[in-house]
Amino acid sequence: MTQRLWLIRLGKDGENEMAALDTGDCVTDWDVDDLSNATDRDAIHKIVEVAYPNQKSGTLKHWAVQLNQLRNNIQQGDLIVLPLKTRREIAIGEVSGPYKHVKGKHPTRSVKWLKQDIPREAVKQDLLYSLGASGTICEIRRNNALERIQSLLATGKDPGDGTNISLSSDSNDDETISTDSIIDLKEVTRDQIERKIASTFTGHSFTKLVAAILKAQGYVVHDSPPGPDAGYDIVAGRGALGFDPPRLVVQVKSGGIVVDHPTLQSLNGCVQAAGAEHGLIVSWSGFKSTVTKETSQQYFRIRFWDRKKLLEALFNVYNDLPEDIRAALPLQRIWALVPDNNEGTE
Repeated sequence: MTQRLWLIRLGKDGENEMAALDTGDCVTDWDVDDLSNATDRDAIHKIVEVAYPNQKSGTLKHWAVQLNQLRNNIQQGDLIVLPLKTRREIAIGEVSGPYKHVKGKHPTRSVKWLKQDIPREAVKQDLLYSLGASGTICEIRRNNALERIQSLLATGKDPGDGTNISLSSDSNDDETISTDSIIDLKEVTRDQIERKIASTFTGHSFTKLVAAILKAQGYVVHDSPPGPDAGYDIVAGRGALGFDPPRLVVQVKSGGIVVDHPTLQSLNGCVQAAGAEHGLIVSWSGFKSTVTKETSQQYFRIRFWDRKKLLEALFNVYNDLPEDIRAALPLQRIWALVPDNNEGTE
């Protein structure tokens, strides 16, 4: 049987991702009865109608198609791609078992993870368009996607396809959903912005970007010059001279550096030594699990900005950033109509 490539999403904000990576069970959010005896889309549609009696017909049909793919079309040995929202990385696995129900009423497939930490930067833009699909379960077909994912597994590199990027659909098959037909433009544009920041603001210039964001938030900021520092990169405070609380000590990590627990401990020491009240760690590539486990414990002392939170802060103050920053990162707000029937989502 020919291997196929499927995209899966686990929660609107990725809330089911970590459990799936730990256990291999890709548990979806649909709350429906067991689909084990539903061998075609029509049977699944009836079950979905019962579970969601007040949902619009178009949405029910779309969900039935996706659940049919999960229940009947995905086969053992197929590849699964999970674009992580919690880490902005990509996990790739191989389907290792048949459809099953877990946690009461949630449709699930088991996966043996082959790679859990492929950086999004390793994937070329046309394939990222497909990974930006808004649906929960879709098949990826276009531009030699399967062969390219296989190459990513083998070499860590996406060889590309050599064809032009297109957002048009390549499938009219009502029984399957192609990622090309339902593009999440928010996800696609976010990828483009992240690539621009990663290529433009490297090393100390990334610290300059963080400092500019803090200044736009109302802080008086002093950032250390390039080279070895005293364990932190920025100090900031409120008031005319920056003497007023809250006073921050900031550690900034760009590139592929993932912040570990010793770095967190070091920042805690620097906060105390500098007479500040709080610390901020900004890490473009995120935090190791030993650090994320302490976010609640450190809540009133340390804040943690991964690239998602950095972008949120940047978008909030973008118009107040210095002209040279905005010239290096030219952004424009685009308004788009949000579908009122939530098609393509759980």
